[in-house]
Amino acid sequence: MRIKLASADGFEAGWPDGAEVVEWSAETAGRFHAVYAASFRDRPGFPDPAAEEWIEENTEDDDFRPQWSLMVALPEHGDVGFVTAAEGWIVQVGVVPAARGTGLGGALIRESLRRMAAAGATEAWLTVNVNNPTAAGLYRKLGFDVMGQRARYR
Repeated sequence: MRIKLASADGFEAGWPDGAEVVEWSAETAGRFHAVYAASFRDRPGFPDPAAEEWIEENTEDDDFRPQWSLMVALPEHGDVGFVTAAEGWIVQVGVVPAARGTGLGGALIRESLRRMAAAGATEAWLTVNVNNPTAAGLYRKLGFDVMGQRARYR
């Protein structure tokens, strides 16, 4: 899926009261992994990589952008969602089950897109599994257009 980025102004995140937004760093990477694992553990086939492996997979990518990769914490729940981003891509988005449906996934994506646009990006891409229609619906609502489907992509 792809979205055109006209300007950074079109992406107001809309964070809930008390939300703390944290950028990826060497100090926060372990927290990102913990939220990643909590967000996807309930998905069929979740590979559950070790923190070091997952962190390395992200940071070794030359296109990885820590300043566009964000985590959100809420006072009553702690760390509840994350987005990782690379040049031109939303790589992963996850929200822990207890915080799903609260708008945090959309807020994370909008803030990451705002930062991309502010850095001069003109478009962003993402992929979504065919067995995740809820996420696909969110991405369409945010303005992403379906650009195709890869055969056997699950």
